[in-house]
Amino acid sequence: MTPRYHGPDRKGADKVKLLYHGHLWNGSTARQRFEAFQRQPNIIAVPLDIGSEYWLPGLVARVRWKLRWPVDQHRENERLIQAVAAERPDVVFVDNNRVVSNATLVQIRKLCNPLLVYYSPDDIVARHNLSWPVRFTFPQWDVFFTTKTINVAELSAMGVRNPVLVGNAFDPLMHRPMSAQEVGADFERFDVVFVGTVEEDRFRSLKLLADAGYSIAIYGNPASRRGRKWTAMTGDRIRIGKAAVGMDYARHMHHGKLAMCFLRKLNRDRITTRSIEIAGMGRPMIAEKTDEHDSHFVDGTEYLGFRNDAEMVEKVRLLMSDDALRSAIAGAGRARCFAANYQTDARGRDMVDTMARSAAGRRKEYSRAKHMPR
Repeated sequence: MTPRYHGPDRKGADKVKLLYHGHLWNGSTARQRFEAFQRQPNIIAVPLDIGSEYWLPGLVARVRWKLRWPVDQHRENERLIQAVAAERPDVVFVDNNRVVSNATLVQIRKLCNPLLVYYSPDDIVARHNLSWPVRFTFPQWDVFFTTKTINVAELSAMGVRNPVLVGNAFDPLMHRPMSAQEVGADFERFDVVFVGTVEEDRFRSLKLLADAGYSIAIYGNPASRRGRKWTAMTGDRIRIGKAAVGMDYARHMHHGKLAMCFLRKLNRDRITTRSIEIAGMGRPMIAEKTDEHDSHFVDGTEYLGFRNDAEMVEKVRLLMSDDALRSAIAGAGRARCFAANYQTDARGRDMVDTMARSAAGRRKEYSRAKHMPR
């Protein structure tokens, strides 16, 4: 069957229909990516929402997840096949899914042979992220996007034919500097703000800052049902709140005079989406120093990096004592985000170009096969 995807024509002659399957609740990064595709001039992006924003699984579902065979709670496989049959898309783009099966992709190929694309913002190779259904689909994908540098070679070794590194992004409509009027009474009320999941090293580091006399606002969830909770950190200068999403997340990031960016060791992070979002919001950022942070931002002028708790406290003390330096780093970090094209739309264009090249390769393969002597 001839691949239907012919790739976007930069002159505007053709439109490519892209069926986007992901968590499209308000504030999700999947929705930001979907909307970025919608804004591409030669893409017709059709949504297929996974379902509920928040779903509290029962015992059976939790056990199934532990076994890496998650429950298809929202009938995603059935709905994806139905959507492909109805829409006949050129591209099926599956965003960070855990239940789409190999059998579903085989059926989709038979329906209209679209380009099959997967996107993972997580350390997809890690055991806690990789389900068996997705593992068995690895050979099927025409393009497999990952934001983790380390995953590219690992995915290739596990049978993925075309793993492609794509950069993290920020949404300029959401991740932008906000005024005191937009944020409210808590605008820069605290010295430090952190948004994220509990991990032991994060807990220890932030407790150290609180003990050093800095006021801290922390918004996030425990890493597990039985794990450490942020509420275990107490003090008059500490605020603990729930995780925030969407515009609330952007407002919460303005509750501190500076923003901390810790990396999640469980995901082997060298950089994370939040690294780009914080800078995009024009918040002066102190982050763990890594090669990937340093390749995205200049340490000392666009962010301040630290290797250990002593350096972290030193950098916080430096920024808190120098209003002009905080302002300069905030402005330079945000400017870098635009100059280096870290916006969601720019990342969307990169992915469109990659998909076009993959489609062109498929056409050549089909053409060669068609003209081979039988």
